[in-house]
Amino acid sequence: MNVFLLAGNVRVQRDLPVEIAATVDGETVQVALEWALIERWLGELATDPSAVRNTIQQRRQSIERVIQSRVYAHGIPISGEMSLGVRDLGGRF
Repeated sequence: MNVFLLAGNVRVQRDLPVEIAATVDGETVQVALEWALIERWLGELATDPSAVRNTIQQRRQSIERVIQSRVYAHGIPISGEMSLGVRDLGGRF
């Protein structure tokens, strides 16, 4: 299974998930990174879009691996959307 994050705009707004796109074997999936996860990773820098983009890039492999694991376990969501939070990525650096 091939999973890749797609480059795109990252909208950062306090208390809302940060949405990114990924492809899973060529099918696009919208992935919401919960705000609690972004705050855990960045602390006070969580509202800085540049810092959020850099952090997502630095953690790209971990994010892709978690998406892959979720799809292996549950299949691609019918809605084409999934949410990842602290339980999924909180300890992965």
